[in-house]
Amino acid sequence: MVTIQTGRFGEIEVSAEALLTFPSGLVGFPAVQKFVVLDVAEDCQYQWFQAINEPDLAFVIIDVHLLDQQFQADISDEGMAELEITSSDPVLILAVVTIPAREPERATANLRAPLVVNLRTRKGKQLILHESIPLRFPLMRKEEPAQPATVMENEPASV
Repeated sequence: MVTIQTGRFGEIEVSAEALLTFPSGLVGFPAVQKFVVLDVAEDCQYQWFQAINEPDLAFVIIDVHLLDQQFQADISDEGMAELEITSSDPVLILAVVTIPAREPERATANLRAPLVVNLRTRKGKQLILHESIPLRFPLMRKEEPAQPATVMENEPASV
């Protein structure tokens, strides 16, 4: 077990196997490379993406496949090599959620810059996908017919 200090949850213990490494960091946080995913509640679709060495750095995240079951991120050969992804590896794709203060009904998910994690190696990378993919995908829609969240392009993601 590893003990970490968090700004939201105080001191917590997590399994060393739960730690994720993002060798390139995240957009805007290149030096922050160690994270853990924390469950909000057993029946909740949202989770926290908590930095290990930065107690106040945590993001709300959601599995992109809960928003769009057909979502695919074309990962470049360089990105595949960096994450050591093989054809049999389980890969998790997460979106960072933005919840405006006092307006939770306007929450959005960033599908254009997903967090991709190779669950075998516990390595991850934030991709920057084609601009046709939504930067602010609304999580709550008002009586609109369900539509796919993405338009697939045949361009690999930036790494």
